[in-house]
Amino acid sequence: MPYIIQTVTPETNYHLRLLYRNGTVIVLDFAPIIEEGGVFSRLSDPAFFSQVKRSKDGRSIEWPGEIDFCADALWFQAHPDDNPFIASSSAASKAL
Repeated sequence: MPYIIQTVTPETNYHLRLLYRNGTVIVLDFAPIIEEGGVFSRLSDPAFFSQVKRSKDGRSIEWPGEIDFCADALWFQAHPDDNPFIASSSAASKAL
C-alpha cells in the first residue's frame, strides 16, 4: 500500500507534522537527521527547514536543492511494526 502525504507542516525544534491520506497524523523529529551533517546540514537553518513541501503526488516531502524523503520511509519511521522489510528479516533470523 503506498502511503500518500496530504499535508506537511513544519513545527518548532525541527519537527514535521505529516497528515497522510488515511487520516493518520505523525510528528517526526528531524534533529537526529540534521546532526548527521552532509547534505542534511542545510536543514539546520530554520528558515530553510520551513521551506518543506509535499511533492505533487504526495509520495515524498522535499526541500530546495533536491533534499527529499519518501512518504513510505517516513511512515515506517513512525510505524516500524508496519515495515514488511523489518518483519521479514526478523522472521528469517528466528528461523535460523
